[in-house]
This record gives sequence, structure tokens and C-alpha cells, in this order.
Amino acid sequence: MKRYQITIDGQTFDVQILSDPGQDTVQVTVDGEALTVGVGVGAGPAGDGGKVAAPAPAGGSAAGAGVPAPPKAPETVEVAASDVTAPLPGVIKSIAVRPGQQVSPGQELLVIEAMKMDNVIRAGRAGVVEVVHVAEGHRVAHGQLMVEYRA
Repeated sequence: MKRYQITIDGQTFDVQILSDPGQDTVQVTVDGEALTVGVGVGAGPAGDGGKVAAPAPAGGSAAGAGVPAPPKAPETVEVAASDVTAPLPGVIKSIAVRPGQQVSPGQELLVIEAMKMDNVIRAGRAGVVEVVHVAEGHRVAHGQLMVEYRA
């Protein structure tokens, strides 16, 4: 988790990056408030060439800075014990299961490549694959839901 002190128009913000900054959206906290922000050159608001505007602090405004109000904190998503989330950010290298397939404990579900290493993700218990939420070649963030299966 990276932490930064960012000063905009004389106001200093404590910013922590909580998820993989290689994604199109990133989970951050700004002065303790959880936010989801867009990332990318040229992908900033109103085609501003990738510049990111910091949200106004709670209870105040960034006087005349033209800074938008922060979005609400992301909702908590409940994940079932048999659902498989990414244990680390990376790229999906291969998927070994498909919806409707029976899996047993320890069976390979998919492989995430991270830092030039292959990380095999295995089933924690027996079940039937319901949904595969990722595709080969796509990036995943830490904690992202990848596979749902039922016992």
C-alpha cells in the first residue's frame, strides 16, 4: 500500500493507494475517506490529459479550485466462502475451469501471473463452478472476484 502527501492549492491531502494502480479504476483513501478513482493518461475528467482532481475534504470545499465532491465510499461486497478472489494483483494467464464443471479440493482453477511468476489458484473445497468472472489476458486487482462456485 503506497501512501502520499499531495498538496493542491495550499491544501494537503493524505492519500493511500489500496489496489492495483494498473487498473482503469483504483481504490484509494483520501484523508481516511474511501474512494474509487479513474486512472490513465488522457482518461481524466473532461479529457484533461490524465490530471486527477482531489476531492474536497469532508465538511469543507476546495475554495474556487473547481474540485468535484467525492463519490460515496464503495459498497462492501459479500463473498461466499466458496467464491475465489484474487490473492494478489496480476494478469490471468490461464483458466482451467468452466461453468458447470465439478471441482474438487486442491484442483487448479486458474493461474495469475504476477511479477513474472505463475501463481496457481486452487479450489478450497468441492463444488460446481457457477460463474467465471475473468478472462485470459485480463488484469485482476487484489480481492477481485474471479470464480463463483457452489458446494
